[in-house]
Amino acid sequence: MTESTVSDSNTEAPDGTSKPPFNARRWLNQLARQEKRWQRITLQLAALQGAAIIAQAALLAQLFHGLIIEHQSLRDMTMIYWTLPIVIIIRVLLNWAREMAGTRSSINIRQSLRTQLLERLALLGPVWRQQHQGGALVSQLLEQVEALDGYIARYRPQQWLAAIIPCMILLAVFPVSWAAGLILLGTAPLIPLFMALVGLKAKQRQEEQHRNLARMSGHFLDQLRGLPTLQLFNAHYQQAGIIQAVAEHFRQGTMRVLRLAFLSSTVLEFFTAVSIALSAVYLGFSFLGHLNFGLYGDHPTLVVGFFILLLAPEFYLPLRELGIHYHAKAEAEGAAELLHPWLDTASPSVAGGRQILESAPYHVQFQRIHYRHHPEVPLIEGVTLDLPAQQVIAITGTSGSGKTTLLRLLSGQLAPSSGYVSINNVRLTELAQPQWREQLGWMSQHPHLLAATLRENLLLSAPESTDDALQQALDDAGLRGWFAELPEGLDTQLGDSGRPVSGGQLRRIALARLLLRNAPIWLLDEPTASLDDETEQRIIHCLARAIRGRTVLLLTHREAPLTLASQIYTLQDGQLQSCQKDKE
Repeated sequence: MTESTVSDSNTEAPDGTSKPPFNARRWLNQLARQEKRWQRITLQLAALQGAAIIAQAALLAQLFHGLIIEHQSLRDMTMIYWTLPIVIIIRVLLNWAREMAGTRSSINIRQSLRTQLLERLALLGPVWRQQHQGGALVSQLLEQVEALDGYIARYRPQQWLAAIIPCMILLAVFPVSWAAGLILLGTAPLIPLFMALVGLKAKQRQEEQHRNLARMSGHFLDQLRGLPTLQLFNAHYQQAGIIQAVAEHFRQGTMRVLRLAFLSSTVLEFFTAVSIALSAVYLGFSFLGHLNFGLYGDHPTLVVGFFILLLAPEFYLPLRELGIHYHAKAEAEGAAELLHPWLDTASPSVAGGRQILESAPYHVQFQRIHYRHHPEVPLIEGVTLDLPAQQVIAITGTSGSGKTTLLRLLSGQLAPSSGYVSINNVRLTELAQPQWREQLGWMSQHPHLLAATLRENLLLSAPESTDDALQQALDDAGLRGWFAELPEGLDTQLGDSGRPVSGGQLRRIALARLLLRNAPIWLLDEPTASLDDETEQRIIHCLARAIRGRTVLLLTHREAPLTLASQIYTLQDGQLQSCQKDKE
């Protein structure tokens, strides 16, 4: 089982210079700036919401003063009585509109990011994907992208509110009482300070939890894929205990993150309460006559007192909510650390050019090819190979000798460390890669069968094929008798939830896909591996008919498929050696 790892962002750039360390916050801000229109709307709504808060406090202060001090009736304050509900409704609507703007911005950004990640995943190619756990990649594409929602939809809009509304309240309070304004201004930094202190630890825990989720997802997917093998060895019950232990470890980690989030909320509530109490104490002593400053020489009135006390909680509320959403920021930064390598990792595939190949046949040449998975571990050294048009070349060698790597170099999935591959004297790096790959048909040593109908499995290689073409391909692949026994024909469900398929039948289904694709170059990777002799001979008989008129590169470590080849080579210790073909 391979563990997905996050590549180090502090790597070298293509020009040899050192890349700056990855900054998750800067990357998230760049991502959020893609939706500038919604951000402007959010900013405008925040300003209007601040004005509604101040208007609401002023109306309530006048209402209480009239009712308590001046003993007025509601009839005498009709204007305030009817205006106040309207202001409250406007405030609620503005808050709802701001949340909708943030949600819409988040949806658009996450959709755009998923599109970028999928396009990048296609560009990185199958070699990069095989180096990472499938479950971890799916987890990152789904859960980690979703983890950005709280940051974009709530935390960033709350940043604007935390900047705009307190400033507007200070502008409203200072003309009434400079002392109350200074209390608000002096105590405001306490909340962001302690929010940052608690948030640093929360970020570390969140990043660790994201990595645990990726590992758990990959581990679970590996167990599902290997379940038939585990059942053969009667080891599936043991794995159930391991899965339970992994899930329990993840649960405990989640609870630690939640405890830290609740702790941050408690700290913010405490300092908010202390700050509001300072304002209340100042006003109380002012009314009692013990404090005679801060009101510009005027006597304190109930209007002023209520106005300041009503605005004090509103002053700290955006800061408190920013602290509440701070864990969303930590979660998003942890997700960014996992997602950014997708967009920053150099693709091992050939970038290609724009040249379009002429029609087949194609003459393929490997010229002094060197390839290394790691700088200190050479795999292929100085391989030169001529693959004439419409000929079959076979390469033998032990597992891990680099045979499949040659196929990946020819298909453009890997770029050689040095040397080049040419087709009709045109280097592969100059060809348009999508058009070039249309000329290739690949038969893997482990063909994949979808848990779907036979038709859907065949249409993978040629989506526009008719039913007649599908049946002809099955006939040519030697599956006529098997197909005649299927109860629902092409609509028969295959796989674990449908009709079981043997190893030989799966190989011939893969061959039928190749026939439907009708590519001029075939790359056959161990087409008869793990088959019994009788089934192997059937596959070889079908291949012998199918490869006529095609350029074929055949990889095998078995003797029987070598009868198809016109020339045989052995790959050993990174070197290619020609062998004499057994005429018998």
